[in-house]
Amino acid sequence: MNIVLNSPIIWLVLTIGIYLMIAKIQANIKSTTLKPFVNPLLLSIIVIIIILILFDIPYEMYSNGGQYLSLFVTPATVALAIKLEKSFIYLKRYMQPVIIGIVSGAILHTILIIIFGVIFKFDYEMIATLYPKSITTAIAVDVSQSMGGLVSLTVAIVVVTGVVGNVIGESLLKSLNVTDPVAQGIAIGTSAHAVGTSKAIQMGELQGAMSSLAIVVTGIVMVLLAPVMSIILNWMF
Repeated sequence: MNIVLNSPIIWLVLTIGIYLMIAKIQANIKSTTLKPFVNPLLLSIIVIIIILILFDIPYEMYSNGGQYLSLFVTPATVALAIKLEKSFIYLKRYMQPVIIGIVSGAILHTILIIIFGVIFKFDYEMIATLYPKSITTAIAVDVSQSMGGLVSLTVAIVVVTGVVGNVIGESLLKSLNVTDPVAQGIAIGTSAHAVGTSKAIQMGELQGAMSSLAIVVTGIVMVLLAPVMSIILNWMF
């Protein structure tokens, strides 16, 4: 049994299998209210954690196979350029609102992270972990690692952020009377990355395109702000 559990293949297959199973379940759900909660990425993490706890399996043993999935993070980051190319026509058409919306959103996010860090007395490592929560996982992993954050926790927070944005994003925008499709797409993409973008696509073609564009541009802005954030955190903490 130890030989089986120490095999990277078993954990790699198990992780992918659980993800595909949950994705299949989500695809068969008809309720638009329930569907966002059955998120394959979030629930896969939860199921894997439960399995490791129930069977008292060390994380290091699981990592023998699970670590190979991280090899796809860099290609996924490069693949974001495909979204940027497809949405480039919208970037040219709505250049000013896109840049202003995304940059101001990224800066406000950075300021709020620092404020909440001070209020709740987080240390440097915890704030560095939270900082990239609103950008896509492919970029968030590298940002968190470069700043000295807890990468595994960053991934979990990124997933939760996306699910929350997916579930409440449309209702929140309506309650705030944000009806412009460009503004809706930018708001969702900037705050809830790819998971939120799946909701923006359901809202409309323009919302989906703008949200996809916002994912890429927000990632770039947050990466550029990361060194500044590190300097500020080192000075404050």
